[in-house]
Amino acid sequence: MGKVLVFVETKGDEPRKASLELLCEAEKLAASGKFSVEAVCFGAMSDVLKGRLLSCVRRLVRFTDPELAAYSPEGYARALAGYAAETGARMIVAGATGIGRDFLPRVAVMLGTGMVSDVTGANWFDEPMTFVRPMFGGKVFAEVAFPASPVVVTARPNSFAMDIPEGVNGEYEEKAAGSLGGAIHTRVVRVEETKGDAVDLTEADLIVAGGRGLKAAENFKLIEDLAAAIGGTVGATRSVVDAKWRDQADQIGKSGKTVSPKLYIGAGISGAIHHIMGMDTSKVVLAVNRDPNAIIFNYANYGIVGDLFEVLPAMTEEIRKRKERG
Repeated sequence: MGKVLVFVETKGDEPRKASLELLCEAEKLAASGKFSVEAVCFGAMSDVLKGRLLSCVRRLVRFTDPELAAYSPEGYARALAGYAAETGARMIVAGATGIGRDFLPRVAVMLGTGMVSDVTGANWFDEPMTFVRPMFGGKVFAEVAFPASPVVVTARPNSFAMDIPEGVNGEYEEKAAGSLGGAIHTRVVRVEETKGDAVDLTEADLIVAGGRGLKAAENFKLIEDLAAAIGGTVGATRSVVDAKWRDQADQIGKSGKTVSPKLYIGAGISGAIHHIMGMDTSKVVLAVNRDPNAIIFNYANYGIVGDLFEVLPAMTEEIRKRKERG
């Protein structure tokens, strides 16, 4: 029976959506009888969070070392790699979030094994396992296989169904990694929360993004209004962020965040490949641009050729009217 370790990233009393998706997927592996699955967490854990996780996974291991109370790429990697080697894990899985992308490659190096990142699909029961990941801005999907184990995998958020299992009442264990002091060379000085209750772009189901076609920072109010109307999150292109119209946290693309929402609305976005690489696995793409030859239309399921200053307010108003009618 192969062991699968799922790194669970948490925020407050809740697991991150990307981690919860993987726990739901991992339970299917456990139910098959071919795999044993463990969730691995670091740092503090409330009773609410513990209960939430134990209802999704059959075994939960939390490392209690004080050095792991705050995120540390060196500490997290050393602890997870050590535990994977100790338990003979066949696979280590995490969400392709900022943290997952940061320290999982270190885990692969420490274990001397291969890694596949930004997975959007997996054939868990193939021998060997195969994983699907987009390449070249989504123009090509590569199928990757590893003949040896362990395998280190990061999965793009919103790639797997979140089917919460029923009847699961997992076991809980606390564990110390030990001897981490010499391995940790960075420390968290402070944490700043800038978005309040806004949904992180990487986990958002609905995204409204704006580009240089908005012409000025104040015109992002059109994007914000539409996002608020549909319950979505605001995103932006690199050029917008470079112009200081939006914070870097809003940037979508190769040098920003990778997203996979159910609906992606892009307004005033030309469709540069660096941006496309960050949203190419969106389930449905709606593009609004006055240029009928804009590259973004090549990637869109639906396109509106028109002036965004007329189209976006009309969309927002219509959505609000329909919501009022119930």
